[in-house]
Amino acid sequence: MTDQLVSIILPAYRAAPSLVETIERIRDATEGIEIEIIVVDDGSDDGTASVALQAGADQVIEMKQNRGKGAAVRAGVLAASGSYVLFTDVDLAYEPSQILKLIDALNADADVVLGSRRHLASQEVNSAGLVREWGSRVFNRLTRILIPSPHLDTQCGLKGFRSQAAQSIFAQTKVDGFAFDVEVLFLARKLGFVITEIPVTLDHVEPSTVKFIPQAVQMLWDVIGVRVRSILGR
Repeated sequence: MTDQLVSIILPAYRAAPSLVETIERIRDATEGIEIEIIVVDDGSDDGTASVALQAGADQVIEMKQNRGKGAAVRAGVLAASGSYVLFTDVDLAYEPSQILKLIDALNADADVVLGSRRHLASQEVNSAGLVREWGSRVFNRLTRILIPSPHLDTQCGLKGFRSQAAQSIFAQTKVDGFAFDVEVLFLARKLGFVITEIPVTLDHVEPSTVKFIPQAVQMLWDVIGVRVRSILGR
């Protein structure tokens, strides 16, 4: 598969109940590959960091307050030492064996690999619910108007990078919330990195710590911020 060290970042907020199983499943799925698991505790109040250490995470980063998924992933990327740097959702909505697909694509000379739920070969085991599904589609449509992009799914929680690409991109990101993916892809294209999309299988898990409507509004505001910074050359 690869002889490179692979850093796997898990942004985690109030994830103590699931972390042991999550880390075990990732290690089982990547057996034979040298990995480091980096858990970034995004200001949790349920002992997430302690559980991560007990579960055998290689690095645990504790953020003093809840800043958002973008900030957590950024902290993990900038601390990673692997030649390949990946991140996935701590609830493992994307079965961890799919990490191997990211590694294959990176081995095939991609700099950035995106899981895409809109890929023709992708599958969804459980429905996300009508409101969330249509909200996602509307967000993607508005995002592509504000920031023209060939990617139909910016928000998939399974992405991988060569180390140089990861460090170059995340050193410049400013979005702390869920819209950070849009900024990451915008910078990846701007910096000229080779981007590949792969199909995924999504077993939808309702994120209890996310309030959909307020987050959607904040995400659109953050996307507008990316567009403004681009126009101003910042």
